[in-house]
Amino acid sequence: MPRSRQAPSRDDAGSAVVVGLLALLVLVAVLLGAFNMVLDEYAKGALRTAVDEGSQAGAVAGSTMACTQAAQRARLGLLPGEFGSQVRVRCTRQGGLMEAVAVGRLPSFLPALPGLQVRLVGVSVLEGQGS
Repeated sequence: MPRSRQAPSRDDAGSAVVVGLLALLVLVAVLLGAFNMVLDEYAKGALRTAVDEGSQAGAVAGSTMACTQAAQRARLGLLPGEFGSQVRVRCTRQGGLMEAVAVGRLPSFLPALPGLQVRLVGVSVLEGQGS
C-alpha cells in the first residue's frame, strides 16, 4: 500500500526566523559588550596618562593649578566629547608630593549594563623635594 504524503504542519512555520533573530540579537549584544570593554580599557589608559601628566606638571611648577590644567588638557585631548565628560580630575599637594586623582564614570553602550566607575591616581615628587 502506498504511503500518503502528509502536508507539513503549519505550527512551526517561521520558527527559523525567530531563532535567527534571537541569535542575531545575542551576537549584536556580545559585539557591543566587547566594543565597550575595549573602549573602557582605552579610556582608563587615557585617564592614567592625564593624571600622570598632571601630577608631573604640578610637581615641576609646584602648583595644583598647573596640575589640574595639564590633567584636564590631556583628558580632553585623549577623551574628547561625551565619553569622558563624567570624569573629574582634582589635584592636591601633600607634603613633598603632587597628587592628581581622576574620579568618575564611563558610560556603557548597553542600557542594561551600568557604567564603569573609575578612580586613578598619579603621584609625582615636587621639584627640589626628592632625595
